Amino acid sequence: MKNQMRWMGALLLACILVTAGLASAGLWGESQDEGIQPQPALQQKKVITTDGRGTVDVQPDEALVRLAVVTLAEDVKSASEENAKNMDAVLAALDKLGIAPEDIVTSGYRVRPKYDRSGEDQRIIGYRVQNSLEVKVRDIEMVGDVLDVALGAGANEIGGVTFTLSEDQQIAFRNKAIELAVSRAKTDAISVADASSVRIIGPLKMSTTGSQLSPYRAHMNYDGGYATEEALPLPKAAIAPQIQPGDVTVSAHVTVVYEFE
Repeated sequence: MKNQMRWMGALLLACILVTAGLASAGLWGESQDEGIQPQPALQQKKVITTDGRGTVDVQPDEALVRLAVVTLAEDVKSASEENAKNMDAVLAALDKLGIAPEDIVTSGYRVRPKYDRSGEDQRIIGYRVQNSLEVKVRDIEMVGDVLDVALGAGANEIGGVTFTLSEDQQIAFRNKAIELAVSRAKTDAISVADASSVRIIGPLKMSTTGSQLSPYRAHMNYDGGYATEEALPLPKAAIAPQIQPGDVTVSAHVTVVYEFE
């Protein structure tokens, strides 16, 4: 009986010791304290950190034309009907020019009263309806034609023209800007290393902190008098000015960490 008790006691002690060993080795129960993190390898190396910025100026290949049809009438119904008629004519003219329907979007529709402020009491004497469009022009040589036919068909307000890049061009020149940014970051790192009499081994970490496209905006102010209280008569057709676009700027910024010895 005594031998059996001693055997059981020895077995229990062995189990306790094994359990304690597993726990201390992190193999039992919860894992090691998550607050204890190994030191990153980057912090154990000698590094030089540089920033690089790349900029590419390029001719645009697309344009966004903002225009509107504005009508005035004594009542909302008449102003809206006249506006719809003129807008239909504008859309038909753009379609005839070859502008695809998916490249024309309505950017705004506003109806507001016109007041007589000559007396002490303001009274409504009419209504102003404005229907605004944004037209994507995929061939910038056609920008003048778009303005010309739109004005001739009934548009009487031009908000401006923005010259930009198509999606494929944006990607291509963004990549070029990143390439220039990385090259300049590398040049700076080598200059720092040479000045410090050390040698660059290679990059340990690279990141881009963003890219930017800056379109060229041609500001125009043609409203046919509808921006004022009194509407001015418009000619049946108008000759749009020739617009020479400026460059579109694509830029990128990178940060590179180099190891040195």
